[in-house]
Amino acid sequence: MSLDFHIPLRHRILTLVALAAGITYLDRVCISVAAPSIMRDLHLTKIQMGYAFGVFPIAYGLAGLPVGWMTDRLGQRRMLTWIVGLWSIFTAMTGMVWKVWHLVVVQAVFGAAEAGAFPSLARAISRWFWPADRGRATGVMWMGARLGGALSPLLATLFLGWFGWRIPFAIFGFVGGAWSLFFWKIYRDEPAQHPHAAPVDLEYVRRNVNAPAVQRKRVATPWKAILTSPNIWALFWMYSATSYGFWFLLTWLPTYLIQQHRVSTQRAGMYAALPLAVGALSSISGGTLSDFCVRRIGSLKWGRRIVGLGGYILAAAGFAGAGQMRRALPAILCLMLAEVGLDLATPVAWAVSMEVGGEFGGTVSAFMNTGSSATAFLSPVAAAWIFTRFESFDLMLLSAGAVYFLAGLLWFKIDASKSVLSG
Repeated sequence: MSLDFHIPLRHRILTLVALAAGITYLDRVCISVAAPSIMRDLHLTKIQMGYAFGVFPIAYGLAGLPVGWMTDRLGQRRMLTWIVGLWSIFTAMTGMVWKVWHLVVVQAVFGAAEAGAFPSLARAISRWFWPADRGRATGVMWMGARLGGALSPLLATLFLGWFGWRIPFAIFGFVGGAWSLFFWKIYRDEPAQHPHAAPVDLEYVRRNVNAPAVQRKRVATPWKAILTSPNIWALFWMYSATSYGFWFLLTWLPTYLIQQHRVSTQRAGMYAALPLAVGALSSISGGTLSDFCVRRIGSLKWGRRIVGLGGYILAAAGFAGAGQMRRALPAILCLMLAEVGLDLATPVAWAVSMEVGGEFGGTVSAFMNTGSSATAFLSPVAAAWIFTRFESFDLMLLSAGAVYFLAGLLWFKIDASKSVLSG
């Protein structure tokens, strides 16, 4: 007797999405581990390095909305292949810089190239998954991102020890380039046209209200409805807070551990991986828990809202606690709690952007993500200024706690059941 185990095609697509999300953070986090070596070799101050960190999210934010709009118009297959291929080139070029302005330019183009990644990936999920399954699917995407971020400090520390700080960027750039070629071969924007789609896959797609096969005739992007929606502005301001503490973890965490808590470079690399490692588990848990709440309560609005609010309260407690610790291990445990909270809420926010945006989900998610880019610029620069002024990052961590508490309250204004087209 033969057993035919069919892996749903949407799950294979989701694996590609999670891998891409992981690659984005492999590339972003690598520079934070290399930062002490880069500052030494290029003779940079902390403030200069803060600007080099900060130019990435500024370019990312400026490019996000137009690239998200292009994703809705041109499709994910074309956009993601070019997006990942281009940022991989500039990841590799980071290892070739010799002056501070080289570093700033490369990081700016890298940020602009990566701007469309998550709106495009989220739009792919909305093509292939039912609304009631998107919280879990989006959680898998963010789990991939956090695993990439957790692996990056470990791999970068290892490669730095073997090759110096320049070679790891070339290695990570090669990984992204290989993914873009594989994605072009495997992915299709329209599930019904995929050469490997089985009848069971097509039946699932036909029941997905956002599948291309059942989409309405293409209409112009409703810019007025998007830009005047209180619901979308609440989503925008809530998500703007996400990067404030998180980008401290991406950029200054190894330096914080080495210079404020006096741990070795190797131990700093291990500790820096822990918040994002637990965040990987939290991401899939947050999305799954939110889907469960939606089904259990029977309310899309409250099923998303409860998990988003709870996650931000945990994040506030974790960052505030870390700001009061005087030893490295308790501080990292608090930051792990903070990342658990953030990653409970993050996949929920992206699921909401797809639900509110509908067929304009790429545009709405890119708009939501724009605010976080401005905060991501502010975060490393503020952290550098605080350390230069007070010789401690504690005030940065305490302020992050306050930011997340206030942003969490905005979840009371966010309604996932209210589409942008419904007014």
